[in-house]
Amino acid sequence: MLRAALKVTLMVYVLSGCAYHGQPRTDIDNPAVRKVAWFSYLDGNDIRERCTEGAADRYRLVYNSQYEKQIRSYEITQASPTPGGAYFVARAMGPTNLAQVELSDLLAPWRWQRSETQLSDAEFDQFRDLLLQSGWGQGAPQGKILHSRDFYWVASGCRNGQFHFDAWVHAQGDFPQIKFQEFLLARDRTGLAFRNPVPVLPRDRVEHGRARDRSATIFVLTVSGEGIGGLLNAF
Repeated sequence: MLRAALKVTLMVYVLSGCAYHGQPRTDIDNPAVRKVAWFSYLDGNDIRERCTEGAADRYRLVYNSQYEKQIRSYEITQASPTPGGAYFVARAMGPTNLAQVELSDLLAPWRWQRSETQLSDAEFDQFRDLLLQSGWGQGAPQGKILHSRDFYWVASGCRNGQFHFDAWVHAQGDFPQIKFQEFLLARDRTGLAFRNPVPVLPRDRVEHGRARDRSATIFVLTVSGEGIGGLLNAF
């Protein structure tokens, strides 16, 4: 019954398009929206749409810790009027636990654990510096492969009216470049422990077992331009 309820809700969003536009049109806190618009959310489509001269600085960093086992999202948005620091929203999710189901909220097992806080001007400046030190803004790594069963970070953002995208994959030796992780985790109040990367072998990226036991969430994305290639963001 739970899965049926989720599928019905998903169909509503599938029929209305798969691009993520941000609130109020779409809300990543809704499990149905996350399911159908996840790739567009990773791509930063909504940030790109609003990234114009004079727009507030805004960033989204997503950690894929083998998609089915843990995903985390951090959104940092410049407060207005400036200077005024920034709003920091952390989200985290582990494997689906049907024991969390509630009659008042059938989608509870698929919801994020979430926390919010405020960054001071100094903290916001520190975050932006750490992101730049990680290589963000120097051009997206063209052709980089993002496999759902790998460990990777992606960062999309709008700074001074310019949109940039970057990605770091553990299996490709990119993680030593990352300078922002400790900053984000120090302000994460979601309560879900960070899942550190482990070695991923080629066979780990392939589906095993009986067909009925197999997951439908294996996916492979490719960085292209300033974002993820092949996405339809026209809806």
